[in-house]
Amino acid sequence: MMTLPSFSMTGLPRYRRALGAGLCVTALLLAGCTGSLGDPEESGGPVPDGSGPAAGGVARGIDMPGTPQYHRFVRLTNSQWASSVQVVLNLAAPSSLSDGFEKPVAGTTDFTNNEHLLSVNQRSWSDYQSAAEALAEDVTDSDEALADVYPGTDATGFIETVGRRAYRRPLTDDEVAKYTTLFETGAAMSGTKSTFAKGAQLVIRTMLQSPHFLYRTELGEARKPLDGYEIAAKLSLWLRDSAPDDELLDKASTLTTPEAIAAVAEPMLEEPAAVKRMRYFHGELLSFDRYATISKLGVPNYNESLNAEYEESAYLFFEKIFNEGLGVKDILTSTRGFVGPGMASLYGLTPGGRGFEERDLGPDRVGFFSQLPYLTLNALNEESDSIHRGVSINLDVLCTPLGAPAPDIPPVPPLEPGQTNRERITRLTGACGATCHNQLINPVGFAFEHFDGMGQYRDEENGGLPIDSSGVYSFSEGPKSFGDAGELMHYMAEGEQAHLCYAKKLASFALQRDVVPSDLPLVETLAKVSRGASGSVKEMMLELVKNEAFRTRVGGPL
Repeated sequence: MMTLPSFSMTGLPRYRRALGAGLCVTALLLAGCTGSLGDPEESGGPVPDGSGPAAGGVARGIDMPGTPQYHRFVRLTNSQWASSVQVVLNLAAPSSLSDGFEKPVAGTTDFTNNEHLLSVNQRSWSDYQSAAEALAEDVTDSDEALADVYPGTDATGFIETVGRRAYRRPLTDDEVAKYTTLFETGAAMSGTKSTFAKGAQLVIRTMLQSPHFLYRTELGEARKPLDGYEIAAKLSLWLRDSAPDDELLDKASTLTTPEAIAAVAEPMLEEPAAVKRMRYFHGELLSFDRYATISKLGVPNYNESLNAEYEESAYLFFEKIFNEGLGVKDILTSTRGFVGPGMASLYGLTPGGRGFEERDLGPDRVGFFSQLPYLTLNALNEESDSIHRGVSINLDVLCTPLGAPAPDIPPVPPLEPGQTNRERITRLTGACGATCHNQLINPVGFAFEHFDGMGQYRDEENGGLPIDSSGVYSFSEGPKSFGDAGELMHYMAEGEQAHLCYAKKLASFALQRDVVPSDLPLVETLAKVSRGASGSVKEMMLELVKNEAFRTRVGGPL
């Protein structure tokens, strides 16, 4: 039985998002807020050469934390394993056996497909072994079932065909010879199955436990281009969440230039699998799983059934962004959104049918962050929560370095008579330091003061007090003043920081690693595409697959 190498992923710096209940800004000052204002310091790490990981830092005002390892063996995620098994064995659907696999610990990296979270321990190795044995037993249960995997009855053809799918490249002569010997051993075993089925069963069990299946590899000399099969695997595992199929493997020999790679990737972006992958990306980017946790005490127009509507509405919005060739500008400025039956009245709209409808939400709803899902999630019962709103946009949309909160966080006090929420938060955070709160968190949070805890628009609060949603925010390119959330979103769409941030996040998801200052040229290239005339997410993805960061082997440790 082959033994898998176990790659340690210890030492990843843990950073916590300031999104816990009752956040007070003193937390950020005590942690050492590192926000850059006006003239941000640029720092760059070394170009990785295999001698060690590049360190994270800040570049162009964008926080790029972490320590990428540039592993040349990257284990398949659970979902990649399930879909890859489907391809290798020509199953009707991804294997459900991965449902019982150990899941990565979320929160330590931007995305759960990060190399740091893809180690192999005793439990996962046991899971792979058990799953391989069960699948091999199932698909060789009869000759008819085995014919779905491979229609012939010759050992060599079977080994070469199934082996190419599993290894995501043609097997070498030596590998074919070893598997032939293994096939013959299995064929000679006792049992009621046919000789061919018994041989095939042992081969399948072994292939599905091989490091060449369980890991995507980038072996060879550092800085040299990946070969066509490595590119095909990298494309498919990113855009399809699966091993390349026979058709893509047939094209592997052509994947030798940036243009050829993009030409193959472009139609893949139109496939349902790519839509599903980007649904997953945006869900992790903005923590859509948190919608299920929304709870409102003493708020009469809240119903728990809204949580599922908020989540699906958010997914549908970002699916439209991807499907219709839209981009970051549209995320920030579109006034259209998806409305479920329980959401219509909260928007002040006439209820439609039972399902979701795309509706124009009006001029006050500029961009996704002025829609009900985001606003309701980042709120305290029926009150707006300017701290959480400000922190989340700084971290997730602008990638502004804020530092981590302190462990002991006092709650936000109740509103006093004659006091606005803005006045309350300003008093609370006044001693927390100018940079973190007064110039970074508060201005962004206060921009949304016109939206209450249920995301409903209002002109007054706390017994008729007028609302002030104006502010000044110091972007990476300099300070900008705005009158409300709509103006802020338009400034973000026109400036560079939000585009740099989205580019960084997209690159991290595609490359399955931390993106650090040494990756700034890649991030800037993608951001330039994002700020272009059409600036679509799809165009950014095509630019990414043409980039050396995607096409060449970095040469990190095993």
